[in-house]
Amino acid sequence: MVIECSRCHAFFSLQEGVVAAAGAPFSVECGRCHAVFEVVPPQAAAASPAPDAPVVPVVPVVPVVVAVEPPELPLVQTGVAEPEAPGQITSVAADRASRARWPVLLGILALASVAGIALHRRERVRELDEKVRQGREKMFLDDTRSLEDATRLFTEAARSAPGRALPEAERAFSLLLRAAAHKDLYERVPAPERDEEGRSAARLLQQGAAAARQAFADDKDDVAALRAMAFAEAVTGTAERAVAHADQAERAAPRDAWVLYAKAAAAKANRAHEKAVQGLSEARQIEPRLLRADVDLADISLDRGDPAGARELLERVLRRNPQHERARRILSLVPP
Repeated sequence: MVIECSRCHAFFSLQEGVVAAAGAPFSVECGRCHAVFEVVPPQAAAASPAPDAPVVPVVPVVPVVVAVEPPELPLVQTGVAEPEAPGQITSVAADRASRARWPVLLGILALASVAGIALHRRERVRELDEKVRQGREKMFLDDTRSLEDATRLFTEAARSAPGRALPEAERAFSLLLRAAAHKDLYERVPAPERDEEGRSAARLLQQGAAAARQAFADDKDDVAALRAMAFAEAVTGTAERAVAHADQAERAAPRDAWVLYAKAAAAKANRAHEKAVQGLSEARQIEPRLLRADVDLADISLDRGDPAGARELLERVLRRNPQHERARRILSLVPP
C-alpha cells in the first residue's frame, strides 16, 4: 500500500501484512519529516461497522516504512517558485561553501610552495657563499694542501650554481696559483726534479685557463672572472692581454688584493719588474695574509741578486705557515 505524508507529501510503501493486520485506521511516523499522521486501510474505508457492533480498541502498530521516490511529473511553470525542502537547502549551501573553499586552499598551497622554493634558494646561496669564503681563506695560506682544498670548495660551489661566473673564476684562480708555483719551481730546481714540476704545471695551467675562459664567458664584467683571465694570460705569457684584463679588473675593484696580485703577475710577464714589485707590495699591504705576494717578492729578489732579502721574506712566510712547500724549497736554493 502506498501512502503520502500529510506534511511533506513524501510517498511511502507499507507492507500488505501490516495493513491487513491493522484492519482499522492507525497512525504512522514520516521517515523524512517525522510527522505523525493517520492511515486508513482500503477495507476499513469500504466497510461501515454495524450500529450495534461493539467498539474494539485497536493497539497501535508501528509499521515498517520504506520510502519510495515520488514519480517524476512534468514541470509546470507558475508565478511562484515552490520552496525547497530544508535538507535540500542545507545540502546546496554546504556544496557552495565547499566549492568556495577550494580556491582558498589552492592559493594557500601555492603561496607555501613559492615560500618554500624561495627559502631553498636562499639556503643554497648561503651555502655557496660560505664555500667561496672558505676557499678564499685557504688561498691565503698558499701551501699545496690548502690550495687543493680551495679548488675542491670552489668546484663544489661551481657545480651547485652552474652558469655563475664567481665560483668558476675562483676555481680557475686556485688552479692557476698551483700552476704558477710549479712553473716557478721548474725554472729553479735541479734538472732531475724538473720533469715532475713541468708536468704538474702544464696540467694545472690547462685546467685553470679553461675554467677562466668559462667564467669569463659566463660574465665578462665579473671582477673574479677578469682577474682569473689576467692571471691565466700572465702565466701563459700573453702579457698584453693580461695587462688589459688586469686594468679592467682594477677599475672595477681597486682595493681587491687578488686583483692587485694579478696585475703584478701581468706586469712581471710584461717584464715590468718595478710595477710588479709595486703591485705585490700594495697587495700585501691591503691583505697581510697574502703569503703568495711575499714568495713572489722573494723570487724577484733572487733574480735581482739579493739573496739576503729573499731569505728574509721566505723565512717570514715559513713562520706564518710552516707547511708552505714552495717557500721551503726556494729557501733551500738560496746561497748562504
